[in-house]
Amino acid sequence: MSSTLDKAREILASLAPEIPEDEITKDADLKENLRLDPVTIYALAVNLERALKIQIPDSQIESARTIADLVADETAVS
Repeated sequence: MSSTLDKAREILASLAPEIPEDEITKDADLKENLRLDPVTIYALAVNLERALKIQIPDSQIESARTIADLVADETAVS
């Protein structure tokens, strides 16, 4: 998860630079703690898919509350 967390921090530094890096944890609530709107959460998921070469189903993106939730059932793309 640490490389996933590092990637998420890197992506969020671009998408939401106002969020301090130390607030971005695998269990931080995307909406409540990180104050991300649905569009930014979707952008984070798409960028994580590209960076980690995984697929995250739309239903998982919609229900995810944390970064850990986003990649919980990651499927490698061949």
